[in-house]
Amino acid sequence: MKPRNMYRIIIGILMVAYGLAVLLMSGGDAVIGTVLLCAGLAFLITGLIRHRKYGDDPESDERSKKIGAYGITYAWLTGLFFMTMLFWLDYGGYLRLTTQNALAISVVVLALSAVVYQEWLFRKGDVE
Repeated sequence: MKPRNMYRIIIGILMVAYGLAVLLMSGGDAVIGTVLLCAGLAFLITGLIRHRKYGDDPESDERSKKIGAYGITYAWLTGLFFMTMLFWLDYGGYLRLTTQNALAISVVVLALSAVVYQEWLFRKGDVE
C-alpha cells in the first residue's frame, strides 16, 4: 500500500472516531463533530478507493493529466455560462435567489461538471 493512501485511511479513521466522540459527548449539538465526521469519511473513502483502484501502480500519467486539465477547463466554461445564465434570470426577474443559494448552486455545478467531463473524456480515451 502506498504511504499516501495509508495516511489517508489512518487520518480518516481518527477523524471519524473523534467526530463521533464529540457528537456523542455533546448530544449531537456540536458542529465540529459533524465536520470531523464528514471530513474523516472523505479521507477514509478516498484512501480506500485509491488503494483499490491503483494499488501500487502510478496514479497518473501524461494522458490522465491532460484529460484532467481539459475536464477542469470544460467545467470552468460550464460554470461561467451557468453563472451568466443565473445573472440574466435574476436581472430579468424570472428567478430570485439569495447570494448564498446562488453560490452553493454554482459550486455544485462546477464540481459535478468537472467530474462528468473527466469521466466522459476518460471513457472516450483521449482529448483532441
